[in-house]
Amino acid sequence: MKRYAVIAALIGVLLLIAGLIVPLWTKTAAISLDPFAFKMIVLMVIGCFVVGGGLMFLVFYSARKGYDDRVHHGGGHGPDREL
Repeated sequence: MKRYAVIAALIGVLLLIAGLIVPLWTKTAAISLDPFAFKMIVLMVIGCFVVGGGLMFLVFYSARKGYDDRVHHGGGHGPDREL
């Protein structure tokens, strides 16, 4: 029963997103951009994925190597602790 609720919620969210995107897409379809502008948009999207992927890699790498354990468990360096 819970699985069906999750699937129904996902379908509802996808329909909501589609309902918001389709009207905007049709209104902006008449706007003409230079090929240079499209290239810049594609480069921006790729750059966002690269930066986001790099940050996620750093988070997982840091967690895997245990760099966060000292701070998370109260063993970090503070003004009252010796180095």
